[in-house]
Amino acid sequence: MRKTFILGCAFGLAIATLLVFAIPKGVAASHSDVVALRAFVPKVIISWESLDIAKIEPYYAKDTDFAYFDITPMKYSNWAEYREGVQKALFEPNRSIKFKLNDDLGVHQHGSLAWATVTFGADIVSKQGTSAHLNGRWTMVLEKRGHGWVVVHEHVSVPLGGS
Repeated sequence: MRKTFILGCAFGLAIATLLVFAIPKGVAASHSDVVALRAFVPKVIISWESLDIAKIEPYYAKDTDFAYFDITPMKYSNWAEYREGVQKALFEPNRSIKFKLNDDLGVHQHGSLAWATVTFGADIVSKQGTSAHLNGRWTMVLEKRGHGWVVVHEHVSVPLGGS
């Protein structure tokens, strides 16, 4: 009986050890990362209100082969293109932009990658004083790197018909 008990304990310990080492590390979302991402994503979006690329840039990956999709044009092939394009398309013609994020922020994490989605309203004032409002959606793909989370891809769009 004692032998059976010892064999049972050894077998249980072996199974427990196997489970600990067989489950890939970093696959499950950590609560602290999800909490951090739920604070980080709005911070990234609100940084665009500055109309200052230097304040936005730290949140984005500079890898040369990461595409970014904004409302216009169809595609930026890397951060350098995005940086230059938003300066001309968004910052130069406008005096201000104000985002109001809706309460539908979704954050999902899998290891060192995460994605976030949110809808928003934006109030834009041109340098000529014309006001415009648009409703849109913002999707980010993020990667956790040595210094924290960075956006490695994003897609900003508005529904057809502007609704």
